[in-house]
Amino acid sequence: MAQPALAPSTARASGALLRRSWAELPVVVRYAVVGGVTQAVYLSTLAGGLAVGAHYLVALVVAQLVAMAFAFPAYRGQVFRADGPLRRQLVAFVGVWWTGAALSLGGVPALVELGHLPPLPAQLLVLVLVVGLSFVGHLRVTFRRRPTS
Repeated sequence: MAQPALAPSTARASGALLRRSWAELPVVVRYAVVGGVTQAVYLSTLAGGLAVGAHYLVALVVAQLVAMAFAFPAYRGQVFRADGPLRRQLVAFVGVWWTGAALSLGGVPALVELGHLPPLPAQLLVLVLVVGLSFVGHLRVTFRRRPTS
């Protein structure tokens, strides 16, 4: 049996409630949800690159670029709800992001070449460190709140 459609006013009210409820979640919870989606984008891109035969380092770089393009607007608008200067935030975001990417681009090859792990499990291990450092970097640097005077 088909569900009846919500009246437009009811749909708007429930949408507003959902947005308000999302905004009231702690930033770490919003980061976990949006960061989880970001990692799904990243890992899917990485797995796709590996599946078509790309060298794992090429697949890592492409996955970083795709995920970064997704993550900046999502983190800015949905996680940290930042309204500061876009250019400063973008430059800071790239700096924080590529710090984490450098850890991946160094850690994954080390685990693959020295630890003999496959690239995807190696990346998952490195992500444990990168996710925590990225959250702190974006909170304290990229989207930091300026004290009001």
